[in-house]
Amino acid sequence: MKLLLKEIVLVLAIVSAAVAQQSDYAVKKDFEDRYRTLAGRIDSATTIQELDSLKGAIVTLENDFAAHQAFLDKALYPTTLAESVAKLRSHEVLTYDRVYLIRTQGIRMSELEERIALITSRLDSLTTQRDQLFGELQENRKSLNALRDAVKRLSANLQAKDRLVFALADSIFLPYGKDLSQLADVHKEAVAQRIEKANVVTRVYEIAADNVRFLDLTKLQGKDFGNLIDQEQSFKSHWSGLKDNMVAVTATTGMLPASQPAKAASAKGAATKGTGRVEKDARADASQQAAHVDSVLAEWQTKLNTTFWSTLQKEFTDAGIGVAPFSDGPSFSASIRTYVATLKANNQDPVPFTDSVWRDKIDKDWREALSKDNMLGKVEYASLDKLVSELNRETVDLKLILYIVGALVLAFIVWFFVFRPKKKTPEPEPQE
Repeated sequence: MKLLLKEIVLVLAIVSAAVAQQSDYAVKKDFEDRYRTLAGRIDSATTIQELDSLKGAIVTLENDFAAHQAFLDKALYPTTLAESVAKLRSHEVLTYDRVYLIRTQGIRMSELEERIALITSRLDSLTTQRDQLFGELQENRKSLNALRDAVKRLSANLQAKDRLVFALADSIFLPYGKDLSQLADVHKEAVAQRIEKANVVTRVYEIAADNVRFLDLTKLQGKDFGNLIDQEQSFKSHWSGLKDNMVAVTATTGMLPASQPAKAASAKGAATKGTGRVEKDARADASQQAAHVDSVLAEWQTKLNTTFWSTLQKEFTDAGIGVAPFSDGPSFSASIRTYVATLKANNQDPVPFTDSVWRDKIDKDWREALSKDNMLGKVEYASLDKLVSELNRETVDLKLILYIVGALVLAFIVWFFVFRPKKKTPEPEPQE
């Protein structure tokens, strides 16, 4: 009897396991079938109404299988139920955005995507070229001509990447107009996803970091700084606009662009099980990413300013001109004015300063950069140039006076000994 009971229990266990196994298989198959069906309907959708109904269908799918989440997380490995639903939801958002733009603005998303892909490809090519140029910069440090050529080509490379990365960002934002705060959440999510896919923020960060590295490795001349200052200012202005747009599109959505690969991975891992969205405040995350780029921009500006003023100081030091040290526009102006006043007070010959340094170096190679508003400024440079010119003019005038006086003295001597009428010697009176 006991043996029979054991056999019955064993049979029931086997049957239960088989039923459970069959049930699990059915759950997985049912999920996969419904998932594929929904994905196909999203792909073929051509109207906003269709996509709105499909958005509800995704919610239904998620709710229907919530009870089987633990099983599906294992059965769908390496993805999870939440990640699968998030991917489907992301697909619906991008399709909705594509249909909306075609319907309302006549923009073909395929053309926009092709443009983004082309710019991305060109940026990647420039990155490869950049690595080669940095290598040449290191190798050519002993040859001045080769070094100058490498500096010129590397500078052009960095400027080209600068223009392209913001052209990439413009291409993403352009279809939506200027007032991004008025966009529907679904379009904000679409923009944020494109920013993430194109790796825009990381590219911005890398270009700024490349410019810091360029300043560290390169021996620059005065005539190099004008373009470098313009580039840094332009980059900062473009980034400010991009940052504002990023905040606008991430203000109400959790679909965030990642500023670094590590951040992207952590954001993905933080998806909630219910909705697949990032479990963090979007605006705070966007601000954190912006601060990350802002930090390297601040480093770029500091490095550029330090290099600029130290290189300019070296022009005076190498020429043996003892101007007081300076580190910015006001201190440079004060240093030059003090030095000019010292020359005047001590009646020193100003020619080594006015001709050899100011005229042949500063005014020739540094005028453009010093005239930038954020360095010295046109007005103050013109004032200093006039001060130095007047010092030189005073020297010329003094020399001219000395020449004239010397010529007059010489003329008097010549006249005195050669042309001065001689007094007649009175003839003796005849004696009686």
